[in-house]
Amino acid sequence: MRTMDPALVRASFDAQITDATNFYHTVKASLSSAADVTRLSALTMISAATLWESFLSDLVVAYINRDPSQFAVHLQHALNEDLSDKQKQIVNRYAPYKAPTSIDRGTILSLLDDNGNNITFSNAQTLKKGAKRWISAANIVGINALTGQQIAIINLWISLRNHIAHDSERSRSALQIAVSHGALHGTGLHRAQNAIHTPGVYLKSKHRQPVGNPRIEEILRHMQQIAAAI
Repeated sequence: MRTMDPALVRASFDAQITDATNFYHTVKASLSSAADVTRLSALTMISAATLWESFLSDLVVAYINRDPSQFAVHLQHALNEDLSDKQKQIVNRYAPYKAPTSIDRGTILSLLDDNGNNITFSNAQTLKKGAKRWISAANIVGINALTGQQIAIINLWISLRNHIAHDSERSRSALQIAVSHGALHGTGLHRAQNAIHTPGVYLKSKHRQPVGNPRIEEILRHMQQIAAAI
């Protein structure tokens, strides 16, 4: 079985975000209404966050596919989790667990989700926890090395995506917590005083007044940098 290459997964995502950024610039140049730029910024955030989710799922699967040693430990624990001592004795004597030396993409997804859906993470902390359970020590280095600021930025764009998609009180509160995180100081993304009522307005605004790039462009740039590092 040919193993998946994490480097190709990262390169594909980088190209996708570059395409999304170029599309954003092209469309923005044709717009004359501030309201339309607001909509474009929000839609670009939704698109980029969706690409990020797919990228993470593919990257985790590629790491497991390339080296399933830690995933095999996870499977062993899952096998014995709900067994009584007697059942464990029976399994060990008559049906001993044999660690897989390779696992294809479809099997990995089916083992992590009964329906074979992509692997998703609600925030950067759950990404790190999942990586610790499933990914070998050699491949988890980049994820373990995520800084507090990078974690805060990931959680910010996830919260932005969720609030744009759901527009609920819960998603609004989660976004305010994410955008006011102290680790965002110095990034131009921090906002503690005024709540974000319209994510698109926040995203289209320049991250450093009166100069600087719109926040959506900065977030896309951070996405590419973080993806390349993990």
